[in-house]
Amino acid sequence: MRVLEVLDTYYPKFDGPALVITSYAKSLNKLEGTKAEVCVPRFPKYEDHQPFPVFRVKSQKGPEGYYYGLPSFDGKLKKFLKENKFDLIHIHSPFTMCGYFTKYGKKHGIPTIYTFHTKFRDDFERLLKLKLSQKIALKYIMNNINRADYVLTVSDGAADTLREYGYKKEIKVLRNGTDLVCPTNEQELKDKITQQYGLKKDEKVFLSVGRIVENKKLDFALLVMKELKTSGVKFKYLIVGAGPYEQQLKEKVSELNLEDCVIFTGKIMDREFLSAHYLRADLFIFPSTFDTASLAPIEAAAMKLPTIMTKGCSTAEIITDGRNGILAVEDDAKDWANKIISAIENDELKTLSENAQKEVYKTWDQVAIEVKNYYDSILKEKKAIK
Repeated sequence: MRVLEVLDTYYPKFDGPALVITSYAKSLNKLEGTKAEVCVPRFPKYEDHQPFPVFRVKSQKGPEGYYYGLPSFDGKLKKFLKENKFDLIHIHSPFTMCGYFTKYGKKHGIPTIYTFHTKFRDDFERLLKLKLSQKIALKYIMNNINRADYVLTVSDGAADTLREYGYKKEIKVLRNGTDLVCPTNEQELKDKITQQYGLKKDEKVFLSVGRIVENKKLDFALLVMKELKTSGVKFKYLIVGAGPYEQQLKEKVSELNLEDCVIFTGKIMDREFLSAHYLRADLFIFPSTFDTASLAPIEAAAMKLPTIMTKGCSTAEIITDGRNGILAVEDDAKDWANKIISAIENDELKTLSENAQKEVYKTWDQVAIEVKNYYDSILKEKKAIK
């Protein structure tokens, strides 16, 4: 089975879907009888060093430093597809690459799968000022998605969102995993973070990881930190990542007089160093309701780190409140702070940590088996129709 995993943007720009298709390709290629390759837009002066083939298509620069594909104008892509016969095309974003490959699949009898990862309407409302522009953008992506033969989402909430956008056909849920594995040198990595940021050995550490954009609601997380500080909790809050909202967030830290509590680490690409941050933390702070199924709480669970997040959000589907994580009321900083304080005072974090690793943690190798079985079922269905 030869599978082409397709995305509208890729490294060095880093986000959840980029990590997903990288993990899919790595783990699928470990399975007997499966070969996965990746097709993404070109990024100037960037060279790929992945353990699987990456084909780059002609591109143009878009908002926030992203490069978007121009597959229809790329003769090398047409040659590549002619010379390489793929059994399936799995598309992970709904823009130009999706438009091109769904049409290509229809023309050449190759089944196409689309996975819905992101609440695009929220992004359109953030980036496009005119309501008409937002409607046109949503209509464009829905036209592309509707052409796919099969549609997946990464959570039940994501499926509900896609139906809100107007999708009416069957949707299957396949959840995400992580490549992180809890290391044997835990204490060494914890000590490294303690030293790196000048932490006290017994100091509570809270952590957030991801792109710093407005819709991740990290400004709300700062309000929670303010409540904790006012209540006398001694802690450090590490924010790992970078993004266009970073300066505004730093200004908010100053406004709330949290400079002695909050540390911006910058973007961290080294996976072992990132694991060390998870290991040193006592609780993962995830205020976002934008994400359909964030990878970060699964990464945290791999390192025995439980998460507090908003009750009812899509990512929270993997959490059982008070057992393997904490669920709090949306935009209620006092409720978040009270639940954190209660977990600390009642010594609940250890139990939450153990259960998070047992019940929330899931590897990409496990996911790949589910994905391959799904691919197999599609090909059997195609063969039966013939």
